[in-house]
Amino acid sequence: MTDAQLAKATRLRDRAGLAQVELFEARIEELPFADASFDVVMSNGVVNLSPRKGRVFAEAARVLRPGGRLAISDIVSGRALKERTRRNVDLWAACIGGAIPAGNYVEAIAAEGLHVRHMRPNDYRFVSERALEACSTCAVQSMSLVAVKPR
Repeated sequence: MTDAQLAKATRLRDRAGLAQVELFEARIEELPFADASFDVVMSNGVVNLSPRKGRVFAEAARVLRPGGRLAISDIVSGRALKERTRRNVDLWAACIGGAIPAGNYVEAIAAEGLHVRHMRPNDYRFVSERALEACSTCAVQSMSLVAVKPR
C-alpha cells in the first residue's frame, strides 16, 4: 500500500463514519496481528501480486478466528501462464502476470485448512491489448470467493 492509497482509504473511512475501522500498513505475507484476531479477512486484487500465495493464505488462516471468513476478489487464469507472460511488466501492472490457475488458487487456500464455500466469476473487463490477449489465450478472469476456517 502506498502512502497515497493509505491517505485515500483514511479519507473514505472518515467520510463514511467508520471510526471502528483501523487501517494498517503491512506486507500481506507477514501480517502484524495475533493469531485468531479477526472474523473476516478481505482482499481485493492483491493476492495475485504476491509470488508467495501460499504464505498469504497461511497468514489469513492464522489471523482468522474459528468460523472466520476469507473474502477475496482476484485475478485467476484457466491455465498456467507462459513464462514470457509472467515476466511482462505491463501484465503485472494489469494484475495478470501473477495470475495462477483457479484450481491451484483454491488448492492453495485449502492447503492452509480453509474451506472454499463460494466461488464465482466477476464481470470485469480488462482494457489493454496485452491484457485482452492474455484473457483470450489463458482464460484470465476476475473471480470472487469465500472460504471459511473450521470451528
